[in-house]
Amino acid sequence: MPQSRSKYEFKMEASLSQQLAYRDKIYSMLAGIDRQLSDTIGIFLTLGEFGVLDLDNPDMQLIMALLDVQRKSAFATSEKVNEITKMGLQMPKSISEVDFDDDTG
Repeated sequence: MPQSRSKYEFKMEASLSQQLAYRDKIYSMLAGIDRQLSDTIGIFLTLGEFGVLDLDNPDMQLIMALLDVQRKSAFATSEKVNEITKMGLQMPKSISEVDFDDDTG
């Protein structure tokens, strides 16, 4: 039987990924999606960063918005995302409403 993680371990694991995403913002846009969509978004963002594409152009903003919806849809409907995560996505809470205190060790 697999050993369950404590709330503290879960919080620390989430914290590490949040720190990585803070240091390199592109991870936030690439996480939780299939490789092809992630590559497409990453390439467009990099081309924009180097001035090859104008990401402020309304056409590019529309394309990026559509890719972002695909990204969110892929994550929300993935078989790899468990039912608890999917239920949480349907019932949002602010971070101040979430209690990560771990009294169980």
